[in-house]
Amino acid sequence: MSKPNIQSVLNVEGLCQIVWTNGHLSDFQPLWLRDNCPCPICLHSDTRERILDIMDVDFTIELPTELYVTNDQLKITWQDGHESNFTAQWLMKNCYSDRARAERRPTPKLWGQEIINSLPEIEYADVMNSDEGLLNWLDKIVDYGFALIRNTPTVEGEVVRVAERVSYLRETNFGRDFDVISKINPNNVAYTALTLQSHTDLPNWELPPGTQFLHCLEFEADGGESTLVDGFKAARSLQKLSPSAYDFLKTQEIPFRFHDPDWDIRWSAPTINCDTDDNLREIRYHAALTAPLDIPADRVMPFYKAYRELTEVIRAPENILKIKLAKGDLLVFNNRRALHGRMSFDPNSGPRHLQGCYVDNDAILSKRRILQQKLG
Repeated sequence: MSKPNIQSVLNVEGLCQIVWTNGHLSDFQPLWLRDNCPCPICLHSDTRERILDIMDVDFTIELPTELYVTNDQLKITWQDGHESNFTAQWLMKNCYSDRARAERRPTPKLWGQEIINSLPEIEYADVMNSDEGLLNWLDKIVDYGFALIRNTPTVEGEVVRVAERVSYLRETNFGRDFDVISKINPNNVAYTALTLQSHTDLPNWELPPGTQFLHCLEFEADGGESTLVDGFKAARSLQKLSPSAYDFLKTQEIPFRFHDPDWDIRWSAPTINCDTDDNLREIRYHAALTAPLDIPADRVMPFYKAYRELTEVIRAPENILKIKLAKGDLLVFNNRRALHGRMSFDPNSGPRHLQGCYVDNDAILSKRRILQQKLG
């Protein structure tokens, strides 16, 4: 599909109004245009960092009466004689109209139990041996919040090698990587054979890990199915069922805490996090790590009411995806979207050994953008 060109440009009541050949309309404030001048005086040619200090620009700056387009570039000569040239491609890419912003916004593909029939999955060889396969896998993680890599070699440390295909690892109090097995004297319920309810890992950190990797090395135990819940779908369902509960959980911070002999890590944050346009950014939910509430007395019961309503949605059978991981399966998911858990298992019936690690979501998104640019 060909990219739209500039059809006309006018100064309309002080705004730079561009009409595109596809019918789209863009209005740019003069101060915004001056702040984003791409010339080497204003923007460093190598680093692409802004050199111009916005405080040095007249807040009431005005456009010239006449605006010109040459070779599909908008040319502006400002009152002080400074010249700015903007390509049509750059202007369309950075248009901040409601329509353009909506089109750029990622649209998560929400899911429930039914996705078991069409899991987002990919072969290990595709992820590791080609940029196209790597991008395909990252697309699935961004769209669905999780993806399965099949036929990963069942050797210890392979999970780290796959994660480093994207970036460096995120180290936590559990180390650079970790083994999920039933242990004597565990410091986390994950290291037992008990049921794990759906949760966010490490909500007690200021920034919980972004993307989690869990590689199945051995699995002969009875039970122990992994569970996933789309936290974004749960939040949207709650918004429809109980708008007041949704709004409460967006604004009320609650405390989380993890502590053992070596660590005491605490943080408070809302359960549901959105941007200013109400697009979901993260779900921070972990009943077992919620510390005693430290909130105003008149908000304690409203919190419990809202939290119970969200929990009922999260634990509804139709929202829980159950996956019996096989040796060589590597489950990768957005820890701040896909709530994960585990059914109980009998450790005497056979081994269940997963290895895990974390990578920041920033790294996942960065790698995806670089590959998109590279592969066109």
